[in-house]
Amino acid sequence: MTEPAQITIRFDPGEGAIGRIVTLVERRGFILRGLSMHEAGDAASMTLDLEPRDASRRLDVLDLQLKRLIGVSSVSIPSGSVQ
Repeated sequence: MTEPAQITIRFDPGEGAIGRIVTLVERRGFILRGLSMHEAGDAASMTLDLEPRDASRRLDVLDLQLKRLIGVSSVSIPSGSVQ
């Protein structure tokens, strides 16, 4: 996969949550090209437009790593974005 992709993350918008998510995405070899976020009370969702730095970067691996973060409740990848 070398074309842009999209991923949606639902999480608890506690202190440092956004920083942890963005840092993990960048450290795992993805370039953040766009971000939209919605917050409602104790829950938030963030949709990221990503571009992999090279063809070896996989969204399914990023998905598993994001789900391990504290406060992340779900991660979804639209079917058109899966490599």
